[in-house]
Amino acid sequence: MIVSIVVALGPKREIGLNNQLLWHISDDLKNFKKLTTGKSVLMGRKTFESIGKPLPNRNNIVLTRDPELSVTGVDVITDPLMAFDLALDYDDSDECELAIIGGAEIYNIYLPYVQRIYLSEVEYNGPADAFFPELDPNEWKEVDSQKFEQFNFRVLERVS
Repeated sequence: MIVSIVVALGPKREIGLNNQLLWHISDDLKNFKKLTTGKSVLMGRKTFESIGKPLPNRNNIVLTRDPELSVTGVDVITDPLMAFDLALDYDDSDECELAIIGGAEIYNIYLPYVQRIYLSEVEYNGPADAFFPELDPNEWKEVDSQKFEQFNFRVLERVS
């Protein structure tokens, strides 16, 4: 199984404000859909609430501290390691991928398990209250990149 992160961030690693995205870039949203459709996506409760519904054509997993939370069409977990089993239950092929889609706390929890990062870099100069963790450049190598009109897209893979 591949564990990946899908994230769009600003130059200071900004990812959100008041539990909302900082921008809405059509090409980035299309790219997000292409990267995650047919896969398991893992998000925190706040991210799920900001989206408002399960993402279609994906196995939606929500990590929460609330053991009473129940959402139709979503696997709700309180143990971070359960996400791996659920992803494998959904797709036990060699192509199985668990995509971590936010927010900041969830990225921090899962970063040690991640082998690949799909990174959209957006020019942004404004307020933020959620930030992506700092990456050690010695642990990651760029394996692909693409320039879009409003953002740069890079794929990073863990070196070791």
